[in-house]
Amino acid sequence: MRKRFLLSLSLALALVALCAISYAETKPATMTHQYRCQDRNQSLYFVVYETDGKLSNGQMYVENMQVANLTVEQAGSDVIKAKVNGNSANVAFQLFKSGKIMVANYQTNNRVEVCKASYAYK
Repeated sequence: MRKRFLLSLSLALALVALCAISYAETKPATMTHQYRCQDRNQSLYFVVYETDGKLSNGQMYVENMQVANLTVEQAGSDVIKAKVNGNSANVAFQLFKSGKIMVANYQTNNRVEVCKASYAYK
């Protein structure tokens, strides 16, 4: 009787441990790319979300208030293209990992630097 109880207890503990490991492996890893202007436009910052290594969405903030949702995509090895949702113009922000933030007009091929930003990947 005691052996059966110990055997069933050890099987139950092994099953719980297996379920915990399985849950930990399937939980998606979420990271953020954070850009905060340092030199001018200091109230402007961007947060871009990455889930399991793929960019998913982003947000733009001014004076600590969210002002836009962003559609994001990789535009090079160190550049994220962030387009404001609902903006019909062919214009987007280019967020460089070096900290440079630019506004790019893809119709006229013009780019203007918005600010130098700090960059954090957390």
